[in-house]
Amino acid sequence: MDAAMPMLIINMGGEMVYILEQRLHAQNIAEDKAKRVLQDVIRTMYNSKFIAELFRSQATYSMQATRQIFDRLAHSSIMRLNESSMDKLFDLMAMGFKYQMLSCAYPQELLQVTLNHLFELRTKIFDSTSVRDVVDEVIAMTNSKYAAMGNSQYAGLKQALCRFFTDKKVKVSLFLQDAIQRSDGTIALSCKGTLPPGVDSPGKVSYFDKKGSVIGVDNFVFPETAGVVANDAGAQAGCRLGLNLYKKDKNEAAAAASSAAVRAAAAEAKATPQKAKVDSVQVERMILQSGQAQQVVQLQIRSS
Repeated sequence: MDAAMPMLIINMGGEMVYILEQRLHAQNIAEDKAKRVLQDVIRTMYNSKFIAELFRSQATYSMQATRQIFDRLAHSSIMRLNESSMDKLFDLMAMGFKYQMLSCAYPQELLQVTLNHLFELRTKIFDSTSVRDVVDEVIAMTNSKYAAMGNSQYAGLKQALCRFFTDKKVKVSLFLQDAIQRSDGTIALSCKGTLPPGVDSPGKVSYFDKKGSVIGVDNFVFPETAGVVANDAGAQAGCRLGLNLYKKDKNEAAAAASSAAVRAAAAEAKATPQKAKVDSVQVERMILQSGQAQQVVQLQIRSS
């Protein structure tokens, strides 16, 4: 499936930025340095030459080959990681996107997840026009590639992503605490949430004649109906998959504020004229070392 690779790299790259942001905050890195690091990471990860190569028609890479892509990204101009630290970072990135991919109510929602990652990253750019241009270019390319895909193409895309993540069952402490992962590493899915477009709430059986006319309806009580939401015109805008899973405050008000920020970034991106592509620039090197606790990424920032 030639549409899988851009979606894998963009979404896993977004998860990478979320993890780095969380570690920068946990280690009390100065705000100006933290902003600079995130902007440099985004600029290099979405370098126009790399993205152009990524969006060309190609088969889905193996997990090992995908890992090598992020190894090269990390060690070329952004980060220096030892093997253990890269293992932990990559596992968190992969499991984060796997959870979001499997949680989609229907395959087309994968596009909204991808755009949520990109728009969330756009809120972290602050005052760098050159980095914003890079992200806006990727947003435009993503919409161009995926918005016109049909139902069967999206079904094939999700199947390709499922095959990619089949054997990836790394336990993540945050996921276990939030009950979105089981003790064997599998993702715990819920039937609650927004229904796919054109789908009625469970609890009704309609009978049709040979001409397709309804001749009878039976209703029954479905146990999870209370958590099911109809997909009206505004439901797509409320998709929260792809937002930052590592934010400390994950209550409804905070989630709504995050969604509002993402929608504002989306509106700004649409209103911004497309500019010429920019190449990656030399960025500050940083060393990423593993901590002693499981799935803890220790970050050090070199002085300029």
